[in-house]
Amino acid sequence: MPTADRPRKPTRRDVARLAGVSDAVVSYTLNGGAPVAADTRRRVLAAVAELGYRPNQAARALRSGSARTLVLAVPDAQDPVFSNPFFAEFAAAIESVARARGYVLSTTATTFAPDGLRTRFEEFAARMVDGVLVLSSGVADRTAIDPVGLPWVDLNVTGGRPGVASVGADLRGGAEQATEHLLGHGRTRVAFVGQLDTREPRHAGWRATCGRWGVPPGRVYDGGYTREGGYVAGLQIADEPDPPDAVFAASDRTAVGLLRAFHERGVRVPEDVAVVAFDGSWEAEYTWPPLSTLRQPVESMAEAAVRGLLDGSPPTHHEFPAELIIRASCGTHGPDTGAH
Repeated sequence: MPTADRPRKPTRRDVARLAGVSDAVVSYTLNGGAPVAADTRRRVLAAVAELGYRPNQAARALRSGSARTLVLAVPDAQDPVFSNPFFAEFAAAIESVARARGYVLSTTATTFAPDGLRTRFEEFAARMVDGVLVLSSGVADRTAIDPVGLPWVDLNVTGGRPGVASVGADLRGGAEQATEHLLGHGRTRVAFVGQLDTREPRHAGWRATCGRWGVPPGRVYDGGYTREGGYVAGLQIADEPDPPDAVFAASDRTAVGLLRAFHERGVRVPEDVAVVAFDGSWEAEYTWPPLSTLRQPVESMAEAAVRGLLDGSPPTHHEFPAELIIRASCGTHGPDTGAH
């Protein structure tokens, strides 16, 4: 019961009494359920402000069947997703779009094993979540989660899958653009630092572009998508008797480690080795030298993801081209940090 320390919270009925209207009019004013005269609306909002009234969101969700909440489900992995600045920026862009539409965004880590993901979706449905954005990069099993009945969109996807709403960047096209840029400015031995898997789009795009230009592909270094992997690859490159004169790094994080290793070993960037990366995260502008990179358009991707979740359109794949941001690390730009 209320005490001196915890006074009774004002109710909708209190607002109605102070404003001289019915409970229903208060509801219409706050929820937009029906037109309300301007003068009446002003009185209701003034009463809300005077009393400090806050609607009961749980009760509202029960009445409407919607909590006005979206969930961003990220992988429960050893390398935390948000240690990658790109994903932190992407999540912030999604949150901004969701908020503009009147939704709250909640983030949770989960396994993407079919049984575990289905269990999480059932939990989301029980909480009346309106939809789920899944950062699975195409591994989420639709046969496990579609029966739950919640709208969902798969993020960080290239190519897409039938019957699945998804959003991603053109990874292969970006890799081709980066490699062409390096080759077009006189580099002849372009190495790749990233995954060893030749089917990975960035790896495949780099290799195919070297072939189109009639240049043997440079060496592949297993740097993955981590700073640590890039650092180890950078040390390996620095120790080569005939090192590459350019590197395409699969991610900005990889390139950050690469640049540190080069600095420690006295390898000059871009004089000895030119570097272009992929992602376009904020930290690329603050490396030394500033990093040339393919920027994923996180704002457009976030808008497409939330729209695909809420607008009820047939599931489709939206793929966005990356934009080449030229800075000093590739040797085709001055020493300042400006982007072109």
